[in-house]
Amino acid sequence: VAHKQEEEFYVCLHSLRYYDEILFYHEGGVDVGDVDSKAEKMQLPTGTDITAEAVTQNLLSKVPAEKKANLASFIMSLYKFYKDLHFAYLE
Repeated sequence: VAHKQEEEFYVCLHSLRYYDEILFYHEGGVDVGDVDSKAEKMQLPTGTDITAEAVTQNLLSKVPAEKKANLASFIMSLYKFYKDLHFAYLE
């Protein structure tokens, strides 16, 4: 399907010693580049639950308003999958 890079998103979940971190960039794709300097980040201390409000506030500030609810739901579902299957890194 033909589309523009600004229509793609990048998400990465990884675990550190005392928290999980979610990185999100609003212009993802193969050529995302230096994610550490570009991405918005959200840290979730071990045992903390994720909420749509926190995802929207911390990660989706540069996403069009009409896409925020679906993306927040997707990221929350992806994080649940990540935790339930004991992933350490998912990109």
